Amino acid sequence: MSRAPATAPAGPAAIGAALAARVERFMAQAPLFAAELWGEVGRRSAAAGPEMSDLVDAARAADGGKYVRPRLVATAFFGLDGDDEALLRRVAGAQQLLHLGLCMHDDVIDGDRVRHGRPNVVGLGERDASAAGLDASAAARQGAASGILAGDLALNGAVLALLTAPTAVTTRLRLAEAALDAVERTIAGELLDVRSELVTPARSQPLQVALLKTASYSVTLPLTLGAIAAGADDAATLAALERVGSAFGIAYQLSDDDLGLFGAPAVTGKSALSDLRDGKRTEHIRLAHARASEADRDLIDEVLGRSDASERDAARVRAVVAATGARAAVHDLIDRHLDHGVRVAADDLPPALAGHLADLARTLRTRER
Repeated sequence: MSRAPATAPAGPAAIGAALAARVERFMAQAPLFAAELWGEVGRRSAAAGPEMSDLVDAARAADGGKYVRPRLVATAFFGLDGDDEALLRRVAGAQQLLHLGLCMHDDVIDGDRVRHGRPNVVGLGERDASAAGLDASAAARQGAASGILAGDLALNGAVLALLTAPTAVTTRLRLAEAALDAVERTIAGELLDVRSELVTPARSQPLQVALLKTASYSVTLPLTLGAIAAGADDAATLAALERVGSAFGIAYQLSDDDLGLFGAPAVTGKSALSDLRDGKRTEHIRLAHARASEADRDLIDEVLGRSDASERDAARVRAVVAATGARAAVHDLIDRHLDHGVRVAADDLPPALAGHLADLARTLRTRER
């Protein structure tokens, strides 16, 4: 009697495709992840009255975007052999809620009233206050209060979601500790970013800001949460994920800064004047200022942080950034950080996960070109 031939083990390409497919299936319901947690916030706070309900509704409506961070949670979770999707759903939702809370606070700091092409919580609060008859100053204060309080609610809801996740108490605590550590780092990065407006571009630290403000919670934290939820939170794995997250996160922020200065508003969703008017000390500006002639340095100093900077002013600054080679140098930095992250992943993480992260690097590599 002949025996059936043994099934050949799946090759790396097949394993990587299976991981990608699993992540995509999970992410098909991404808009529900944070919505479910906002529902819990709403039920907990309903007794406080209609004002609280209105704030929760406004915060819930702020959700959107590409859900990059929950996707990274799922990538690490499945790539490290996690299988409890109920746990993953809650952790991914908590990551998105944390992201929303930090964005709400960021909007208050930056004075932004629009996100994803529609009024944000600050804008909605200010609009409603104006409609109620308040003057511009009082309405602005109401909008800022809405943004701060909704951001607080989101951060609190994220931590509570992790502390009540359907897993062992020790795992819950590790998840919450990782999230709170990332929030603390992000606060440090935000402060450094804001305080950089008080110093010359030469004294600014845009790469440190990118590491603390962006990489810590946008890449490293999601990967870490996915690993902890999967039970693959040994020191070596977490260290590798932190190195990958730091490299990719810095590259992501540099790419974002590139789009902020050179991108088309129709694509980026924000004016190419925003960063200049806000006086943002990006790596583009730091390098250009260091390399420029005295006249061009004076131009950058004149335009940077000026609330009435025009598109003509922005075009002149862009010309200096390009002519000094600062933009090309930033592109090279992006490539070097991505290459480093890909090498670390290939050396220290399972092949399917490393391959999936390399695919992510390819999308980041072309994002700013």
